[in-house]
This record gives sequence, structure tokens and C-alpha cells, in this order.
Amino acid sequence: MLPSSMIDWPGKICAVVFLTGCNFRCPYCHNPELVAGGGGGEAVAWEDLAAYLEDRIGWIDGVSITGGEPTIHDDLPSLCRRLKGIGMEVKLDTNGSRPRMLYRLLEEGLVDFVAMDLKTSLRRYPDLVGRPLDVQAVRESAGMIVTWGGEHEFRCTVVPGWVGYAELQELAGMVRGAHRLVLQQFRPENTLDPAYREVEPYPDELLLRWSEDLSALVPTRVRGLTAMHAGS
Repeated sequence: MLPSSMIDWPGKICAVVFLTGCNFRCPYCHNPELVAGGGGGEAVAWEDLAAYLEDRIGWIDGVSITGGEPTIHDDLPSLCRRLKGIGMEVKLDTNGSRPRMLYRLLEEGLVDFVAMDLKTSLRRYPDLVGRPLDVQAVRESAGMIVTWGGEHEFRCTVVPGWVGYAELQELAGMVRGAHRLVLQQFRPENTLDPAYREVEPYPDELLLRWSEDLSALVPTRVRGLTAMHAGS
């Protein structure tokens, strides 16, 4: 758990809850300690989480549930329901691979914001995620979010070798009508595959130019520019 964040939920102060385990094995994943389900720290009991949040109602706006991949957990709706029960709004980060779980959360009104990661062109998804995958599940989840009507964004970490302008064009076309597409600058740090720590990110200027061009399809912005982290 991250007690508070001003960057995980645009315009809100939120706590961040990390759920361990993921059904993808993206080599550039920056949370490798969470992928296999072991976790990167001590587990937080629900009672402690609830007490922390209840003491901060009026200051913390909500909770961002991330991972790993939250939708692989069958009791995710129960967690969302509990958070709603103590007055918290809920943001979900997902890779979109489990549309049935996503549908349940949206249908029951258990989430207020959905951020879905887009990886690369659909035909390359299985190679990138390192697992058998029905890529139509990703397309179905994306369409569901666009038509849902609630607050949402799609995000793509722009990793050289996996994502270029052609892939971004395909993804932007797939989510046309979305609130926004965010191009996330790749940071070669703490990656699941150590080889990706040597990969040179695209120049910031190129991402900015791509975002301008893609905005003709869907409103696009850039997040995490290299220049912002210089000296950090």
C-alpha cells in the first residue's frame, strides 16, 4: 500500500493498493516483485486499511487499485464494495484481459475511474506478454470502457522495439471515442527482464510529436517525460 499519491488519479489524492500476481509477463514491467504473486512487502490487513482510510475521509478522495493485475482476483468486487462502503471512490488499473470481471465491476457501479493499459498491436500481444492470450478480450474490454461513459483513460508505455507510431495508430483507432490516450515514456529501471534496463527510450520530442498527430484520432497526451526525471 502507498498511503497517498497525487499522481495516480488525475485531479485526486488517493491511496494506492497493490494486488500481487499478474497473468502477463511483459519484459519491461516495472513492478517485477508483484508479477509472480509474492509481493514486495508486508501484506496489509483489511482492518488496518479501513481504519487508515476512515481517519482520512475528506482528505483522501479514493483508492487506486493496481498490481500486478487486479482482475485476476475473484474477490476484487468484494474489495471494491468494501471501499465504497466506507465512502471511498475507486480507481482500477487493468490490462483488459478479463472483460467478464470488468463488466461486473462496471455493471455494479463498483469503480469510478478505469485506466487500461494498451501494450502493442493486437497481433503482437501474445509475444509481448509471454502467455497464451485471446486478444479479442483486450478489444472487448477497450470497447466496454469507451461505451461505459464513466471517467477513464487508456495508457501505452512506449517501449522501443514493441511500440512505434504504427502500433500507436492502431491502438488509437481501436479506442476512438475514449476520453484520452496517454503515451507513457519508458523508463529503463527495475524491469522484469534486466536486458530492458539497457534500452534507450525514445526522445521526448518524438513522443510529443506523436501525441499531436494521434490527437486527430483520440485526445492524446504524454506522461513521464525523461526531462522531468533528470537529476532525480
